[in-house]
Amino acid sequence: MAARAVAATLAKGAAQQLPVLSVYDYPPLETTALPPELALRQREDLRRRTDTLMVDKLEAYVAPLRAAGGAVSPIVRVGHPRQLIVEVATSLKADLVILGSHSTRGLLDIVLGGTAQQVSEAAPCLVLLVSPQPEGGGQAPCV
Repeated sequence: MAARAVAATLAKGAAQQLPVLSVYDYPPLETTALPPELALRQREDLRRRTDTLMVDKLEAYVAPLRAAGGAVSPIVRVGHPRQLIVEVATSLKADLVILGSHSTRGLLDIVLGGTAQQVSEAAPCLVLLVSPQPEGGGQAPCV
């Protein structure tokens, strides 16, 4: 949520739409004990439900931005975040990527080589890592 607040602040007054990207991968599903036809149906159903869930979650995430009058363009991609974030930033000719961290470790994630490090090394623009807000609702540190 802290990344959304930072993006909203930076996008205020911008003439362009704010692209908001959500990247996910499908959860694993053990189907080896199932007949092939049933296994295929199970995988397809899981993917369909996951796709619907992720679109709904992204719509809920951007709703406050839209309610505040922001022009938002939600983008959903399936695959590896490290690669897809860079690909989308490149295709959009982004000036800045604001990357919300799921961890409270912040700089430690960059040093240890998480998604943030991979994206910051490969992105065609600046990358701003925003840590989650600390409990109690205080200001979230930005890196």
